[in-house]
Amino acid sequence: MSRYTSRAILLAAAMATASAFAPSGVTSRISSELHLENHIADMIDHEVDRLRNIGLWRQKEAEKHKKWAEMEPSLPKGFDFNTVTEFQPNSDAAKKIQMRKDRRMARDDPMRYCADRCVSTGNCQVWEDMFDLSAKEVMAFCEECVLSEEEEPCDVPEKFLDNAGKNSWELRP
Repeated sequence: MSRYTSRAILLAAAMATASAFAPSGVTSRISSELHLENHIADMIDHEVDRLRNIGLWRQKEAEKHKKWAEMEPSLPKGFDFNTVTEFQPNSDAAKKIQMRKDRRMARDDPMRYCADRCVSTGNCQVWEDMFDLSAKEVMAFCEECVLSEEEEPCDVPEKFLDNAGKNSWELRP
């Protein structure tokens, strides 16, 4: 074998292995498809139409605004608006929140309610409403029955006995 022939064979062999890793002569195009839902495609089409005919769109918008301005505002019968004061913080809202907390405490932990609310602050509104008692009677009930460490029997309001055995969520003061 001649020197040139062996070089040609080596060169051909090298090109054959290199062509296995090189792209083939056929070029493929990268896909440029978009997979959109129909309502998204419609939205894009409408926006393109609007941008192409911006003058016509502005004219239609002006007509629409003119029609709205000419209409007399009407409300359904019996429609009631919330006033601005209903959304502003007020002392009444704070009282309602405190009352809700007191009801929960009286229902879930009567001893704590008596100690924290009735005896310490004199505010026994929840049990006054629940048992139909005066503030003094509720204070006496708390001191004699709930907070007392004595084992002597005490006077329990009848309404309390009516609620005995009910679950805490069933009690409604």
